[in-house]
Amino acid sequence: MEVACHAAGPHQVAAARTSTCSLQKKPHGKPDRQCIAHCSNGFRCPRAVQTSFSTRHKACPVPYCERHLKFGDDALKVYQHPKGFGKILVARFNLPKGYRMVYHGLRQTTGTDPHLDPDEDRTLWFYPAPGFEVNGYLDPSPCPGSVLQFAANGGPQEVANIRQNDRSFGHRNGSYGGMEYEASMSIPAGTQLVHNYGSEWWKDRPELKRSNVGTDS
Repeated sequence: MEVACHAAGPHQVAAARTSTCSLQKKPHGKPDRQCIAHCSNGFRCPRAVQTSFSTRHKACPVPYCERHLKFGDDALKVYQHPKGFGKILVARFNLPKGYRMVYHGLRQTTGTDPHLDPDEDRTLWFYPAPGFEVNGYLDPSPCPGSVLQFAANGGPQEVANIRQNDRSFGHRNGSYGGMEYEASMSIPAGTQLVHNYGSEWWKDRPELKRSNVGTDS
């Protein structure tokens, strides 16, 4: 099995390989207070998380500062796929196994937005803790800083290198939320981030043929 790799320029990849992002460990039993994204210099962002909740919410805010919430983690880069698969997500730096990323967006329901299509490509079920019962959908489409919406589904001969875990951000019935993803293996700079959309996603789209999304370099 191969990991889908984006054809980034040689100078971009060579520069990125000199930096390896640090693993962001979550404080035990507490929400993140420091932004978990990395800056363009390869170091973890020192800024505070943008939003804070009162203890009554029993939930954690999306762990990005104002800038990274708006523009995305600088350790990740959105590209246009050279073979016509739309936008894809590529590691700008080396990412260690367990590297944390958040798929975040507006919390919607068919009740609050009758035009929302739950099968829209980038819509994600929201399971806020505690309880982990579905509480609408996360719609990242109006949120350019939510760059995980561009991570592709790997093809038949490719292996996923990121996965969703059980950590959520935002509170039940809130307006904004997130679900955490992590690197399931070490991801070298210049490598495409891919995950499994699930069998139901493909079943609902019989007109699409699952293909390998890797490139030659």
